[in-house]
Amino acid sequence: MNWPRLILGSVALNLALVGMLLFQTARQRAAALPETRLTVVTNLVATTAPEPARAPVVQVPGSPPFQWSQIESTNILVVATNLLAIGCPAETALDLLGARLADDLRARVRELLRPFNARFWELAASNGEFEDLIKGTETEQTIELWTRQHDELQKSLRQTLAAPAEKRTTAPRHSHYRHLTTEKQTQVAELEARQEQELGKLRPTLAQLSPNERAAKQKELRERHQAERAGLLSAEELGEAELRRSPQAAKVRELRGFSATPTELRSLALTLRNFDTANPAPPRPDPARAEDKADFEAKSSALEARRRALLLAQLGEQRLATFERGSDPRFHTLLKLARRLEAPAAAASQWLALQTTAQDQAARTRQDAQLSPEARAVALVAIRAATEQELRAAVGARGWGAYQRHAGDWLKQLGQ
Repeated sequence: MNWPRLILGSVALNLALVGMLLFQTARQRAAALPETRLTVVTNLVATTAPEPARAPVVQVPGSPPFQWSQIESTNILVVATNLLAIGCPAETALDLLGARLADDLRARVRELLRPFNARFWELAASNGEFEDLIKGTETEQTIELWTRQHDELQKSLRQTLAAPAEKRTTAPRHSHYRHLTTEKQTQVAELEARQEQELGKLRPTLAQLSPNERAAKQKELRERHQAERAGLLSAEELGEAELRRSPQAAKVRELRGFSATPTELRSLALTLRNFDTANPAPPRPDPARAEDKADFEAKSSALEARRRALLLAQLGEQRLATFERGSDPRFHTLLKLARRLEAPAAAASQWLALQTTAQDQAARTRQDAQLSPEARAVALVAIRAATEQELRAAVGARGWGAYQRHAGDWLKQLGQ
């Protein structure tokens, strides 16, 4: 027997078996591991043509609930398209976004005119008009520019939403005529158009009159226009229109976070109007007479107490508290901010409670005659610091910057 050959053959066979085992193990490992791809990144610029722009598409899942941020955009025309995409009627979208544009314009103009507010009594003493203060100034030019831009954006918005033009021209401009028949609404719309045209032709003449003459002419025109409307409507129709256009109805319509039926809201507006008609506000005091100011404040406080007692009897303590909060402009601002931050309405109530507590505490500190000026200043700074800390915790880190921009001006005055 050739032993050397036998030994070499056995070794070769063992090596072959080991190789097969190693190959099979490698194949199993490769199958278990995820596929790995090598990506090479270069600095070459793609020259393929870009895809055409697509219309905005909004997907509203059934769960989680729909959030406004899904359709929000810095371009209001994109928001309009998104609203149509989720099935919002064009008229509703036009009402929502038209009101937003109007609110933005009013806020910008109000901020621009803030320095002129201190001259209120000067105008009252001279029977002047507010427009006289800004006539021919850069402020007037800025407002005219903003108004033109606003009108152009409103026009683009109507085109985007394809709002029916005939409906806009045959309906009255004001919602307080919507209780009328279609025929009466058309007649009112035509009357308003004629009156607006008459006023437009008269404006150049009014601008050349003295303040007293202009006021008298405007009063005459206003009374004549009211008589024309009264001749067109029945007593009941006119009464309902006057209630709807009253400041009391505006107050009720501006309520936020107050639940009531349309009948209850109308009853509230009627109650407030009847009270204000029977209890006119006391005349404004003479700034030069300190005793007049004290008398005015006492009468105003007594009047407000009677009004509150009337509302308490109609609403009850809990609903009255909700009514008063819903009437507070501060709450309106905070509620808008809460919606923007996708926070619950209860958060706005909490923020308002913190603000009210801090402002009341600061007011008591300012009126404390036992404090020295230095101690009062230190106390006010401490109130502001503590309030900011509480608010920051309540609003959250994500919303704190937005709170300071949109609702935090009062904090600057708290420590003064």
